Amino acid sequence: MALIAMAMLIGAVSASTVFDNSLSMANVSVSPNPVVAGGNVIIHFRLYDAYNVWLYGTTLQPSGTYPLLNASPLSASLLGTVNPGLNGVNYTYAFPIPDTTPAGTYTITFTAQYFVYSGTGALLATSSMPVTFFVQNRPSIKLLPLNPQPATLYVGQNQTITLLINNTGYGTARNVSVDVVAGRGLNILSSITSFFVSNLTRSSEYSEKLLVGAQNLSNTYLLANVTYYSSRFQRRFSSIQRINLSVMPSAQFSVSSLGSGAAVGATDVPINFKITNTGTSSAGELQLTLETVYPVTPVASTAYVNNLQPGASANLTFLVNVDTAGVPGKYPVVLYEQWKQPNGASNQQFTGYNNYFVPVINSVLGTSGMAIDATVAIVIIAALAVFYRRAYARKQAKTDKQKAKR
Repeated sequence: MALIAMAMLIGAVSASTVFDNSLSMANVSVSPNPVVAGGNVIIHFRLYDAYNVWLYGTTLQPSGTYPLLNASPLSASLLGTVNPGLNGVNYTYAFPIPDTTPAGTYTITFTAQYFVYSGTGALLATSSMPVTFFVQNRPSIKLLPLNPQPATLYVGQNQTITLLINNTGYGTARNVSVDVVAGRGLNILSSITSFFVSNLTRSSEYSEKLLVGAQNLSNTYLLANVTYYSSRFQRRFSSIQRINLSVMPSAQFSVSSLGSGAAVGATDVPINFKITNTGTSSAGELQLTLETVYPVTPVASTAYVNNLQPGASANLTFLVNVDTAGVPGKYPVVLYEQWKQPNGASNQQFTGYNNYFVPVINSVLGTSGMAIDATVAIVIIAALAVFYRRAYARKQAKTDKQKAKR
């Protein structure tokens, strides 16, 4: 420092001396390579003094263009005395690379200033040492549900969620792999739960659909294990992302049968069911549709319930025909439900279904139920007529016999 002060008093010689650029870098390394935007670039090096003189009061100042470094250069570091030849000190500098840094080749220049003492006094000299490296944009994969319809999940309902895989970073993502598992109280009903996208450029997105069913009234979630690579496959990124989902109350239904079924060959026969709301929300404008299989054919296949509160029941009546060639037995039917809920959107329709069966029984001569009743009535009337005629005949014969005796 005394030498520096003396040089300032007597006037330092201009830097255009043989000692300019006598310093250079040795054992230079840049990591990572390539540098990825959003991370740090770390530069390691040693200094080499090419002249057989000591350098005093050495300072080292890095500089670079925006966005790597601000327009104002960083403060200089005082290194002090640098020995001739390869210096034994290892220097390390770390610089943050902003996420928004465009891909390309960048240079950080280290400028050294130092004094060399000679017979003519203290000579001021400089050395410029550039370090060049490539910056690669960093991709960033984020997952979120894309405006699922309905906006939330409902207990007991199987619903489709559109899962959005979005690249919110500044670089291209390669070989994006997403594996999804269900959280507490949620079932994934889709057969495919792993997705692969070979290439996602900046701001691009890809969507996949998942069929899920919520079993409990609570907040639930999906867990996604996400892995991907930078555009040149030099770096691998991974994350576990939680996708939160809310679950709302919903109506649910159970069905039981009322009545004894329908006879083979019967027409316009009423079959009755009892439906109960076993869920946690009321069901309004409840419309039910009956679907059958041969030999049962619906005639009046829809029923309507204005409102069914949780725990309440309603009786349903449908009319069916049974083919005359049908065989007695239990035949499956499906009861489809469509309704609205107070916690849903004004135009939102909820749907569900229940499986049950219709008993088909033997008929009398293949006639319908009404025909059977009429036939029975006719038989009874005829029998009564025969009975009364025979009774009258016996009474009349007895009377005639008594008259003959007189």
